Amino acid sequence: MSHVPAVETKTDRVLEDRMLSFAGDEERVEALARARNFKRSWIELAETLARVHERNAWQRWGFPSFDAYCRNELCLTPATAGKLLGSFRFLRTSAPRVIERVQNEPAAPVPSLRAVDFVARATERGAADQKMLGEIRRAAFDDGMEAPALARRYKSVAFPVSEAERDDRVRAQVVACARRLAQLVAEPSARVPRKAASAVEEAVGLLLEELDAE
Repeated sequence: MSHVPAVETKTDRVLEDRMLSFAGDEERVEALARARNFKRSWIELAETLARVHERNAWQRWGFPSFDAYCRNELCLTPATAGKLLGSFRFLRTSAPRVIERVQNEPAAPVPSLRAVDFVARATERGAADQKMLGEIRRAAFDDGMEAPALARRYKSVAFPVSEAERDDRVRAQVVACARRLAQLVAEPSARVPRKAASAVEEAVGLLLEELDAE
């Protein structure tokens, strides 16, 4: 099988240029290198971000904020940086063995950022019992199950929807559909007879009044 070289993006080249520019600052270069390899091992980048954040190293490098450092130097949005920090801190406190495995076993599987985020949110929600949370963690951390598969299998137990929430969701859908129907029948291109369109609009108005009154 022939080897297909990785495609170098504009961001890759920018980060590499910055690594050369700051070659004398080991900590700064390490952060850039891990940002460059983000998709290969996000945990390493997240670990470095946590260290930079906790030491306020970004101030020493002349940035007005941590978010500005992430955006302008590492080409990371604040939202992505926040997810990286949150997921790494969750692993550090709740599943340190995952970090140790990545550090000590280069060929070890790395759970995806989205999978760790799912486990963290499920743990914070607290709806699943400890046995089920253990199963979710094993699926994500040991079996390498991705976030969509985790959601399909565990969403109903990890993030259950209450009857009240379900009722509110259905009510919102009814309101949205009713309003959309009233708008559509009023469109000239729909060619709905005026009498029928007026009847629909009247019925929708009555429906919305009744729902608001409840």
